[in-house]
Amino acid sequence: MFVGRRLVLRVRLVIFDVDGVLVPVKSSWQYLHDFFGVSREAEVYRVMFERGLIDYVRWMELDVMLWVKARGGPIHRSELVEILSRIEVDPEAPAVSRWLKRRGVRIALVSGGVDLLVSRVAEVVGADIWMANKLSFDKRGYLVPRGVPLVGVWKDKAVKTIARALNISLDSTMFVGDSIWDKPAMEIVGYPVRYRDEEGILGDVARYEIRKLGELVELVKLIEDETGPL
Repeated sequence: MFVGRRLVLRVRLVIFDVDGVLVPVKSSWQYLHDFFGVSREAEVYRVMFERGLIDYVRWMELDVMLWVKARGGPIHRSELVEILSRIEVDPEAPAVSRWLKRRGVRIALVSGGVDLLVSRVAEVVGADIWMANKLSFDKRGYLVPRGVPLVGVWKDKAVKTIARALNISLDSTMFVGDSIWDKPAMEIVGYPVRYRDEEGILGDVARYEIRKLGELVELVKLIEDETGPL
């Protein structure tokens, strides 16, 4: 950038998926299934959802009921927070976020995972806004078998909601994801980035690829450079 020249940002908003991108676990739902020992039963419900036999709300209810049944009694919110606190945030994430924010880029998280994890990750990386599927609790803080699917499994609607809330165009938005559930979101943003996509499932929609979060810094520099790709 030349001295005295104002930098016009091409990338004004970076939206990260969480599970598998900012944290190592591929699914925070599966993490809880494994913890409570109900992975086999949960797989049955996943197949039912994918075959259209149940909707997402019912899927959430059935999964939560598995945890409560396995525990043999009520589960308090604080216990779930403690369990999920064992999932570490990628150590490169806070530094990447700080670098982006110093350039005036807004940071958002969109996840089909559990909100209790996403809220902590958002705090760690200093996200401006985040959206995730919410578990439900009673007035005493105990888990109840229902939830609020603010995101669902596909993330395009949440991405549109966040971009609109921040008054940023989708053409100026970057989305970083790692799974097939991220495809619709990548299709609508100007800068779709796939992260550690070993199976190549996002190759037809992603324009860019990174293997480490730290590589995002160089990618944004390249995009902002006039000699870099549009």
